[in-house]
Amino acid sequence: MRRAACRLPGLMLALLPGLAHAAEWLPAPAMYPPDTWQGRSVAVVRVLDKLDAHVQQVEIPVGQDVPYKSLTLHATSCLERPATLSADSAAWLEIHDAHEGMAAFQGWMAIAEPATGVFQNPLYDVQLASCGGDATAPVPPPLAVAAAQPPAPAASDPAAATPPMPDGTVPPAPSRATPGTGGVEGTQALPPAQAPALAPPPASPPLPAPPADPADDGAAPLMLH
Repeated sequence: MRRAACRLPGLMLALLPGLAHAAEWLPAPAMYPPDTWQGRSVAVVRVLDKLDAHVQQVEIPVGQDVPYKSLTLHATSCLERPATLSADSAAWLEIHDAHEGMAAFQGWMAIAEPATGVFQNPLYDVQLASCGGDATAPVPPPLAVAAAQPPAPAASDPAAATPPMPDGTVPPAPSRATPGTGGVEGTQALPPAQAPALAPPPASPPLPAPPADPADDGAAPLMLH
């Protein structure tokens, strides 16, 4: 018993390198870039009839027209997030009501941002429920390939990342404040007419533009911001 007690400190010292190796941090899991989408062949919408409060789920194969009561539903594209990103789906839909004087809808509907595309109709409410069916374009690359792609290089020169003014001139790059002076070293104030407007950061990655329709009269697609 005494021999075992005497050998215990030496045994613990021998195990220390292995314990230190086990405490190393694991690498971060591989994830797709935040602007990655996976195409699907079927868009599933939820239709509410406001007259009798009946809710019906309707499956719309991409590229086909599906009638429901007085509505004609058409899906041009249906996209969903891959497995490593937050769950979300978005679809480019066209909705027409056969009743006279009803406005048609054409644009994106997204589950995470329901206010992006709203079908204005006094009789029906249409919302995107999910995307299903087979995988179609766009198809993201394998996760190992996407994770191995290097990020976009950042501009080393602040002036190179500064957008030009409408007249072609480049505003001066911002400089650091000089300690103890309360001012900014090497800066020149721009007149209000030349001061660049800062755009708010996007709430979500933009969706790809839908395929061009030859019969389209020039309506611009609604993009998520």
